[in-house]
Amino acid sequence: MPSSLLFAINNEGRVYGLSTTGTRWREFVYLGLEFKHLSAVPHFMWAVGGDRQIYVHVHGLDIPIRIKEESYENERWLPVEGFSSRLLPTDRYHYSSQDGTRDRSFDKVTLPSMAWQWEGEWHRETTLDGQPLDHDGWTYAVDFPATFHAKKQWKSCVRRRKWIRYRRYVAMNSWCAVAPLHKDPTQEPFIDVAIGGQNIPGGNPGTLLVWAITAHGRVMFRTGVSTTAPEGLRWQVMNVPQGCEVNQISVGATGLVWAVLWNGRALVRTGVTRDSPTGEAWIEVLPPDESLKLIQVSVGTNAVWAVTQDHRVWFRKGIRGEGSGMNEELARGSGWVEMVGNMSLVSVAANDQVWAVGSEDRCLYFRTSVLPSELTGKKWRAIQAPTQLSRTSSNASLWSVRHRESLSGTPRQQRVRSWTSLPRNSSSGDAPGPLKDWEAFGETSRSAPTPTSLRLWQKSTDGTSATSSKANCSEESITESNSTSQQDVRGDEESNSAHGSSGAINSISAIQEHTEDGVKLHSKIGPDGIKKNPTVWSPVRSAGSMVGMEAHPESDRSVFDPDTSGDSGVFGEDDDANGEMFWAEFDIVWCTVAAGAVLIDPTCPPNWFIENPLSGDAELTRPWRVQILQELQRRDKHLIGFENYEKAIEMSSWVKTGDARCILKDSLNHLEDCVLELEWVGSNKGSLDSGTLTILSPERTQTKVQFSLSEITCIVCCSEPSHPRIAIHTPSLTNQTSCVKLQFTGDTEMEDWMANLTSVCCQMNNVHGSPNPASMWCTTALGDVFVFDPTVFESSQMKGEFYEQETDLAGTSAPYEVSLHNGFPPGTVMTVIGAPHDDVERFAINLQCLSLTKNKPDKNANDVALHFNPRFKDNAIVRNSMAAGCWGEEETEGPLLLKPGVEFTITIECETDGYKILIDNKIFTYFEHRQKPHNVTHVYIYGEVTVTKVIYKSKMVIVPPVEMFWRQMGGHLRRVETCAVGVTWGIGYDNTAWVYTGGWGGSFLKGLETSSTGINPMADTHCFYVYENQRWNPLTGYTSHGLPTDRYMWSDVTGRHKRTREKTKLLSMHWQWVTEWTVDFHTPGGVDKEGWQYAMDFPATYHAQKHFTDYVRRRRWVRKCRLTTSGPWQELGNTKLVDVSLHVNNPSELDSPVSVWAVAANGDVVFRRGVSQSCPTGTAWEHVPSDQPLASISCGPDNQVWAVGRNGSAYWRFGITDFKPTGEVWETVEPPSGKTLKQISVGKCGIWILDSQGQLSVRREVIPAFPEGTHWQTLPTSPNDAANQDRASSVVVPATSTGFRCISAGAVNGEVWAVTASGIVSRRHGVTAENPAGTGWIHGVGGNWQHVSARGYNTKFQTNT
Repeated sequence: MPSSLLFAINNEGRVYGLSTTGTRWREFVYLGLEFKHLSAVPHFMWAVGGDRQIYVHVHGLDIPIRIKEESYENERWLPVEGFSSRLLPTDRYHYSSQDGTRDRSFDKVTLPSMAWQWEGEWHRETTLDGQPLDHDGWTYAVDFPATFHAKKQWKSCVRRRKWIRYRRYVAMNSWCAVAPLHKDPTQEPFIDVAIGGQNIPGGNPGTLLVWAITAHGRVMFRTGVSTTAPEGLRWQVMNVPQGCEVNQISVGATGLVWAVLWNGRALVRTGVTRDSPTGEAWIEVLPPDESLKLIQVSVGTNAVWAVTQDHRVWFRKGIRGEGSGMNEELARGSGWVEMVGNMSLVSVAANDQVWAVGSEDRCLYFRTSVLPSELTGKKWRAIQAPTQLSRTSSNASLWSVRHRESLSGTPRQQRVRSWTSLPRNSSSGDAPGPLKDWEAFGETSRSAPTPTSLRLWQKSTDGTSATSSKANCSEESITESNSTSQQDVRGDEESNSAHGSSGAINSISAIQEHTEDGVKLHSKIGPDGIKKNPTVWSPVRSAGSMVGMEAHPESDRSVFDPDTSGDSGVFGEDDDANGEMFWAEFDIVWCTVAAGAVLIDPTCPPNWFIENPLSGDAELTRPWRVQILQELQRRDKHLIGFENYEKAIEMSSWVKTGDARCILKDSLNHLEDCVLELEWVGSNKGSLDSGTLTILSPERTQTKVQFSLSEITCIVCCSEPSHPRIAIHTPSLTNQTSCVKLQFTGDTEMEDWMANLTSVCCQMNNVHGSPNPASMWCTTALGDVFVFDPTVFESSQMKGEFYEQETDLAGTSAPYEVSLHNGFPPGTVMTVIGAPHDDVERFAINLQCLSLTKNKPDKNANDVALHFNPRFKDNAIVRNSMAAGCWGEEETEGPLLLKPGVEFTITIECETDGYKILIDNKIFTYFEHRQKPHNVTHVYIYGEVTVTKVIYKSKMVIVPPVEMFWRQMGGHLRRVETCAVGVTWGIGYDNTAWVYTGGWGGSFLKGLETSSTGINPMADTHCFYVYENQRWNPLTGYTSHGLPTDRYMWSDVTGRHKRTREKTKLLSMHWQWVTEWTVDFHTPGGVDKEGWQYAMDFPATYHAQKHFTDYVRRRRWVRKCRLTTSGPWQELGNTKLVDVSLHVNNPSELDSPVSVWAVAANGDVVFRRGVSQSCPTGTAWEHVPSDQPLASISCGPDNQVWAVGRNGSAYWRFGITDFKPTGEVWETVEPPSGKTLKQISVGKCGIWILDSQGQLSVRREVIPAFPEGTHWQTLPTSPNDAANQDRASSVVVPATSTGFRCISAGAVNGEVWAVTASGIVSRRHGVTAENPAGTGWIHGVGGNWQHVSARGYNTKFQTNT
């Protein structure tokens, strides 16, 4: 799980954070403000300060909060003036919103509060639906409203263009005060605040719910709060039943709200849904007993915990957060259950983990073993972590006294006690509430003992108090209306001058460097020599006002300095020069804990609980360990003297058998019962020499198929729900069928066979551990990760200075065809050994090139680079070539050196200018190039000749795609990207980023051949979708009874396959449901309030609102499941990514920096700093602004960075240099006409794009002087592109499969790989700098691949030693 924070407040009002990946508490920088209460969700905190006002804190975001403001400039054509800003009275505003209903003049679009700052000025958007517009950006239509087009027509009477401007939230990593309810903040102070609702069912992503309580007992709801609007809009009064006064409130992750009354009872808010975030009504819940009073409550997802006045802890059973908005019983629960232990406060996390503050010792405790099946857990466990103390804390001097006393005794002995058998306080008398407890326990410091503190209200330069000036965004309450139960509390719209407000705050800043383990703070020294700290935002400059006030760089430079806002430090320094921060094992007195932002795995808790860890030496000297070592030493003495004896057993074999069902080549996808027999033979040294896999009949009387383990190229899982299967690919079987499929009775048996087969095949191919940096990575549609290491071929092919491939053709007859997988560039040699027939007339050896226009690769369908044709009747050897179906001029010089029936050796060497031909090792002739030799794909031999052997020599490793051995690496990812130095990143289905650790294995190998280090737990989530379809009936309205020709009423997205919620099953036992079936309100195209989409008929384009002609409708149901596995991957932070690209400019340099560009889930671009081979995770993200949200990105050689927007347009980054790796600006590149782009890949020879229809295009004439190129060349896609495949592989491609799933262009010349729509990995042949589009595809294994990365793939390498 990613790093998350547990927050707590001590008795001095200081805020601390404890990271799940750390082991010590870190104090938030103290700036003179203490805090009373705290509530948190990931990256957002709301707190009640010592002045009883509300503060918000945003922290830990790698991507800044940026909002795009839009304004449409409208004009109408007038007969005399032409297009003019003078509009008709019935027209929309000159500057309006997109629908024209709101005035959006530039001067009326203001910042919502002082916490925001503009990024640049207003500028025009120059694209429309992915297509670039002219420089003015105008689009034209017949009238308002209508569909606008880029081209002006004779009937275009109106036009408009869009202006955009971004605003950024700049109060990052600092406390920002929310405007008070009244001009006088003391008139109605706050006593509690709670934030939650981040997982409200069906809610919009980023939705947050904030509730608060005032000292008058009023309940307030903050409207408009989200991850993009942290401070919200305004306070709204929520009426409570007559006579009820609330003193504490809690909000769960699903929006469930519980509140505690002063009389000890509780209120529950019902009807909290995505459409009604404030709920509908309150219901009362009694305490556990009449004599008890509730003083505090905390809400999770499916759990509610409470504390009574005698500090007893209670659990509320029957809570279900996801259904609480629709079912009152699920919101209020069914009863109280008492827990062991006395606590003063409890806090429940979003995953129902529980933390508490002890009532007697005021220490923090964690509830262990809280699982979905056992929400009450088992026992309390104290958190043991050192605490960061500052010299400003009164605890510092107290610690020094205790530290001296502890030198003569054992520390922490008096506090630690077992909470499994704590005595329960039986007193039923009234106990002080949380507020009284705080005041009695925590004595806060009101002074500023060091220069690092900051007073909230300081005197301005003219000597007057800043608090005497009018607040520019204060809010005063209004009288409640009798007709409604909810009212807005609006504030005054008064503003101060820039000069009057500039003295309200003294800016104190720091620069932080984010890392995955915490925050590294770099001090920034001001002109006065005082170290600067992050800014506190006082109510004078508060957030959330109705009017807002723009910040001016001249007067507000201290507030909006980028170094003091966006990158401010969160925590104090570990050890500064003045010694103001230090670490201590101190029994700190805690008053509040907030668990809303922390997320831990209960089965693998963080390292917070180790009290007295044993040293390594002490562990090695344990008596039992010493005894075992002594026994082994005594046994080894008996073996001395036997070393030179001959081994009794030189070879050993192992056999594994089992039952299964198989699909073979002759079964037509029919499952047959069979018996599997896996046998492998090894030497006494532990190496594996050979092995076979045999498929027998159930009676074991007939062998259905048998093949050597060395022939297996890929073992991949192809399971379906309730049908665990694996597919075994071998080159010898692909002549008839794609693979052999084996189905097992259960997941355990299938995984056992897959682990054993993978292990022995890896031993046969001698591949273990981390792959070579020049390897290629792939992922399957099921999320399995595979890698191909070209060193598998290198050791067997390296002969002298060439890599050699020998093809034995003995026993076969003409015609012969042998693929030349590296082409025939200069430096390549081919030798043909054979003999003419006794009655020979002629035969020919053709070096052929694939044709893009023909359907069959025969001798007449392809261009021929060299035609070597001995003609015995004519007593001559003819040399020629064919281009575009036309033969060139024949060359016949030289004698006929071949004789019928006599063996010959013909050698063809490719040189820069032509082919040198040798016969029986003697130079015969020289044939100049008429075509580029790089386009040669295979040699074709026909006629009266018998060929026994073809030897192909190349300067690169020869890799036949169909013979590539794919090794499963472990883990579960949607896509993987790598680079030339081996740094590899992955992205899960939940958009979590992962970095390869260098290991191999995980849960899929069952402990076989697994790396000892680098294997980490992994989790991923996936959503299942089912569509409910209905047709309109004149009598009954919309009904589930459709026409006979209609699709299934419960189906998948295509409607061709029946899908029901009840029959949707998980893929394997490692998947678990985490939610129930719910209506998906985020279906593309929009939905109505019930989740329906409407259309005229099936299938059609669906829309959210019902029209008169809509006769069908559908809605999507969603259910989320979670996978738990392990693999050689390390999770990278909290930033969710949809695409990532890596490139290294100088791979030969030691620890060369790696450029990492990524697209976040919201479409923003980020650049990773500090990535190298020694630090593959990097150090920090840097945001790269863009006007359009992006969907795909790719970086490559020559500082090229290209991207694809969500609107389907293409962009390239201008101004990238070594000194400015993020570049300057995005430039728009027009996509191919009528194409909506989906993915982009930048390679050495060109830029490749994949559109939404699965068609590929390549950018032509990309040169350093013109890096954006000139035009796109679209490649044709035939129904069966396997016509251009390698005939030696003969992979069967379904005729209905067209297009491609993925494209990857490598950093080496000629390396372009793709995944076809049918899941076959394929290599583009003939790619050169002069012809970046290549000539054809050579197909490999069809392993249902989903993504391929050839970014680091390189066959021009030397084996690492």
